[in-house]
Amino acid sequence: MRVVTFNVKFGSAGDGRADNRLLAETCAGLKADILALQEVDRRATRSGLADQVRLVARATGMSAAFGEAARRGPFRRYGNVLLGRGALSDVETLALSRPEEGEFRVAVLARVTLESGVGGIAGDGDGTVSVAATHLSFRKGEGAAQLDAVVEALGRRPLPRVLLGDLNLPPEVVEPALAAAGYRIASTGPTFPARTPRTRIDYVAVEGLQVVSAEVLETPLSDHRPVVAEVRGELG
Repeated sequence: MRVVTFNVKFGSAGDGRADNRLLAETCAGLKADILALQEVDRRATRSGLADQVRLVARATGMSAAFGEAARRGPFRRYGNVLLGRGALSDVETLALSRPEEGEFRVAVLARVTLESGVGGIAGDGDGTVSVAATHLSFRKGEGAAQLDAVVEALGRRPLPRVLLGDLNLPPEVVEPALAAAGYRIASTGPTFPARTPRTRIDYVAVEGLQVVSAEVLETPLSDHRPVVAEVRGELG
């Protein structure tokens, strides 16, 4: 099963403007079975009033769930997207704690039932995995508490579990926190900034599954690089 997390920065190709066609093509090219996207627009002027959730879902052929983190005016929405190559169920948008002046942060949680034959599903289950996709705060002291909240919420769902996102936290914070909760983290190099990555803030982590391989890819979009991991194991 191929799982990917990617902060797409509303499809920006580096000039501050969105390239929606390139966004759709890039996401389709990742060939993910489960895909988490951060900083996605719906009906925003900067992205040509496009519904980027629908564009990516159509390009990838995946089901999509949008977690709204911010609302600007009557139409513009902004947030995270969880996509799966199959049906999504038990979808929840979890609001995360924030200070009065901080940016709203959320996690999208769902059960993803993969299509038959996708990802080399093994076992007697129905090919279902619990997934959380999130984008945490970069402010000191906020992100770690938000991560704990996401882990707790995902832990209430059946195994196996996958946690994906731009956590805005360094490995020395993320690794012990997720290890204590029973997760294995896909090992990669730095993911940010995209042109010359120096720090690792984007992660794939699994519980009840094994990470077979992982890599950070270079794309023509965003100020982040996507993390791609191949995972295997018996699904629910």
